[in-house]
Amino acid sequence: MSSIQTLCRLQAVDQEWTEKGHRYQQIKARLADQSELEERRAAHERNTAQLLHERAALRDAELELGSLSTKAKAVDKALYEGGTMAPRELEAMRQNSEHLKRRISVLEDQVLAGMARVEELDATVAREGRDLQAFEATFAQEREALMAQYAELRSRLQALRAERETLRGNLAAPELGLYDELRAKKGGQALAPLKDGVCQMCHVTLPWHKAHSVETEGGVVTCEGCGRILYKS
Repeated sequence: MSSIQTLCRLQAVDQEWTEKGHRYQQIKARLADQSELEERRAAHERNTAQLLHERAALRDAELELGSLSTKAKAVDKALYEGGTMAPRELEAMRQNSEHLKRRISVLEDQVLAGMARVEELDATVAREGRDLQAFEATFAQEREALMAQYAELRSRLQALRAERETLRGNLAAPELGLYDELRAKKGGQALAPLKDGVCQMCHVTLPWHKAHSVETEGGVVTCEGCGRILYKS
């Protein structure tokens, strides 16, 4: 393999390395990022905990409401039947009855509001559970596909690195130095094809002797326009 052929192959390897290396890093980052799954799980756990809290609060309110309702009925009955009680005792019992009824009214409102919150949260938790289950299944499938791509890319990058080291080892220091310099300056495109004596990158026409040297692979020739190493198209 001539120097020009080696340089052409090296450029192809370097370009593929850059492209596949970028994709490899993207996949690696995606595999490491489980933030959306964690956020969905955390939100579901928060709403589930809130639902349990609201259910407990509703149960307590219902129990207190039942107890006070029973007590209020007993007080009202005593008032109705308490004709022999002293006026002060009757007044105290009447105030107690009014206090119980006010508390019962507050509790009834709390129970109704609590039932609405529990119903809403129950529907939310159920929906989130279904959505989370579906998301986890999709997430697992996508992760499996990404893992396969990750392994394939890693294997290919290892092969490219080995080939790249071999190719660079087959080039003379001046050729390799020029290639690296041009690659850094020219956005990774150190070589340019030459067709009919014209550089296909900058469209400058080369002198006949230079074009002939490229066509016969008579050594490393650079374009007079863009400075890239030329190879026959």
